[in-house]
Parts: sequence; structure tokens; C-alpha cells
Amino acid sequence: MLGATLAAAGLGTTTPASAAEPVAWPDRPVKIVVPFPPGGAADVYARLVGQKLAEITGNRQPIVIDNKPGAGGIIGTDVTAKSPADGSTFLMVTIGHAVNPFMYSKLPYDTRADFVPVGVVAEVPSVIVTGPALKDKSLKDLLAMARAKPEELQYASSGVGSTSHVGAALIESMAGVRMTHVPYKGAAPALQDVMADRVPLSVDIITSSLPLVASGKLNAVAVTGAKRAPKLPNVPTVAEAGIPGYEFVSWYMLLAPAKTPKPVMEQVNAELRKLAALPEFRARIEDTGGQVVTTTLPQASDYLNAEFTRWAKVVKERNIKAD
Repeated sequence: MLGATLAAAGLGTTTPASAAEPVAWPDRPVKIVVPFPPGGAADVYARLVGQKLAEITGNRQPIVIDNKPGAGGIIGTDVTAKSPADGSTFLMVTIGHAVNPFMYSKLPYDTRADFVPVGVVAEVPSVIVTGPALKDKSLKDLLAMARAKPEELQYASSGVGSTSHVGAALIESMAGVRMTHVPYKGAAPALQDVMADRVPLSVDIITSSLPLVASGKLNAVAVTGAKRAPKLPNVPTVAEAGIPGYEFVSWYMLLAPAKTPKPVMEQVNAELRKLAALPEFRARIEDTGGQVVTTTLPQASDYLNAEFTRWAKVVKERNIKAD
């Protein structure tokens, strides 16, 4: 993924000089729609972005977070698609946004045509976690179990098409194994059953797993990023542990309704890049196990297009369908 490379590339640019005058954004109250319940990573990052954007724009207008959970993010995404394209509404999305158009036969919006990327905010790795019964098992051990008895080894996720689902599906795809998916309504009940050994494992975002690993309630087998996670320095990457080339991070991106004026898009993108340079902002993201990512508008568009291509392939290979 992009990580520090885009951070370095993006910080050197500013709002294009071709704009005759700076856009006075925000010139009206702003909302960031989060298509998930409060408390999750998307909600945490949206609130942090909203707070810091308000500060660096001089608190000219309120920036509020509007949680619209349901249907795997579809409800809140649809609300945003139908909102005015005037710089007053944005949407914080993650991997599900790139998975849903291939997983659902029909959506109430056009995922590609109805939105435009404003910028990537952060990337967060996941971690393969197991319960007490598999405490001493490595990733190679788990893969051997899956190969010996196809579809017998189960993994818990926070829902169909969620980060934990597609992260495990990518492991299946790249390792050539078949496990059985057990979807839950959220990360908390999924991890509860892993801790109780009712389901052997999960591929969970580090933000929610880290406290449970630290307390000894879960065992960290491998992290999914390209590098070891600073919060879990002794845990190998999936690539190191048995699946060369594997890399998977959950990303968080700000979108706007299509036809939002280009000058507004350019200014909000420039404000996001200023935000990413703030030490306190970077520290807050890193505290959650994530990494700040900085993109220009074209880089954000390329990033999302690459994710559409990637997950279209995985969804087709693993025959992932919505319930």
C-alpha cells in the first residue's frame, strides 16, 4: 500500500495556483457521514478529522459526525450519495466500499459514479488472532490444519464483506486453502467467541484486537501489513510467517458526492494534507495502531481504483455474496 511514500509525496503540494482566489471552505455547516455505529475505527478517525479540520480552518463552521449505520455501510453511503454536492457533506469509508459493488447484485447508488475521493486518511493493519486452545499455533500450523481438513477450520468476522471477512478471504486465496466463514454483527461478539474457543480464529483490525492481545485474552499469530506493527514488534507479518507477498491493511478514505466543485475538493484535500503534518494528529492515529497516509486528489483516485480491481478479483475467486 501507499503508506509513507504518499505521505512524502503529498506534503509538498498545496492548493493549485490556478485558482484565482482561495475557496472560503467551509462556508456552511459540514457533516461527515460515518456509515457505521459509533466507537469503531471509522467513527474514531472521522471524529478526529472533523475536530482537527475545524481547528485548522479557524472554526468558521461546525463540522459534525453523522453516524448512519446499517447494511454493511450501504445506508450511510446512500444518504451521502443523495446529499447536496456543495462541500457540506463527506463520507468516511473503508474497504467495504470497494467490496460491496461486487458482493451485492444491486445497490441504491452507483459506487463509482456517485462519489469522488477527497483523500486517504489512514491505513491500519489487521492481526490474525486465536483463542486459548490454539495458543502455541503458528500461521503455518493453521494453514496445515486448513489443508488437512478443508472447510473445517472456522474464522469469525464482524460481518459479510467486513475487513475481517475479506482479510481472511485474501489469506484463503493466496494460500490456496478453504476455511469456513462465521459472520457476526460486529467485531465485539466475533472476538468474544474467539476468546471462548467457540471459533478458532479471526483476522481482526489491530485497533480492536490490541487490548485483548495485551491482556492475554487473544494470541497474536501474525500481522497483515507489509511491515511488523510497532505495537506488536515481536509478531511476524503474514508474509514472514508463511504467505509470501501477502499484504492487507484497512484503509480509511474521505469521499464527497460526485459533482462537488473542484475548487472545494482541492481545498479540502489541501487541508487534509496540512492535518496529516500535525504531530498530535499523527500520534493519535499511531496510538490506534494505524499509520497516517497523505494523498493528492489524483493519488486518492488511483488508490481507490486499485482497490476496486483488487477486491473484484478476490470476491469472484472466493464467491463472496451478501446474505
